[in-house]
Amino acid sequence: MDTNLTNGAGAETSAPVSRSFLRPHGGNRLTLAQLYNWHLKPLVWRLFNPGGSPEEYYARMIAGRVVKGEHPAIGAAARAVRAPTELLDILLGHGLEPKHVVVDYGCGSFRLGRALIEHLEPGHYWGLDVIDAFLNSGMELLPAELKAEKRPNARVISAESLAETAAARPDFIISWHVCSKVPPGRLADYFGKIVSMMGPASLALVHFPESTRRLRQSRFSWAENRET
Repeated sequence: MDTNLTNGAGAETSAPVSRSFLRPHGGNRLTLAQLYNWHLKPLVWRLFNPGGSPEEYYARMIAGRVVKGEHPAIGAAARAVRAPTELLDILLGHGLEPKHVVVDYGCGSFRLGRALIEHLEPGHYWGLDVIDAFLNSGMELLPAELKAEKRPNARVISAESLAETAAARPDFIISWHVCSKVPPGRLADYFGKIVSMMGPASLALVHFPESTRRLRQSRFSWAENRET
C-alpha cells in the first residue's frame, strides 16, 4: 500500500486579530466573533442536533451558502484555486491513464473533478462527499452529454458507499482542499475511511496546508505539521 501526503503552502501564517481571547495552542488572540463562530456556535448547534457530527455541522453551514450561490468552492460560484485541471495535471504526473479508477474524496461539486471525469473512461470517476446537496449541485452543473457519456459515480460518504467504492478497486484516491477542513479530533476517522478504500496497488494523495504546529486558520480550517 503506497500512501503519499502532499502539502500546500509550507509557511505558517495568521491574520491580525484583536487581543481578547487566547487562540488554541497559544499565539494570537481570538476576537469575540471568532470565539462565537469557532467555539460557541458549534455547541449551540449540537444542543439542537443531538448526536450530530462535526461533518454534519460543517455541511449544513456550507449548504446554505451553496444554495445562495455564495460559496467559492462548491456550487455555481465555485472556482479552482489554481487551475481547473489541477488534479488531472498532478495525477498525470503519477502515471494516470483513462483506464484507471479514481476516487475524489470530498469532491464537493466537482470543481476539480470535472477534468478527471472528462479524461477517464466511463464509470471510472467516483466522487464522494458528506451530503447529497453538494453532489446534486455538481451533477446539475455538468453538461448532460458529459454525464451520459462518462457516467460519473457520486455517493454520500457512508459505510455502504465506502465498501462499494473499494470494490471498484481504485488506482488513485485523492482528497484535495479537504484535510484542512477536518477537525483535529476527526483526523483518524478521515484517514481511516481513505485507507479503507485502498487496495494493494492504490495510491492516495492528500493535500493539506502545512505548518510547524497545529494552527487554526479560520472557522473551518486547520493547518497541521507533516508528522501529524
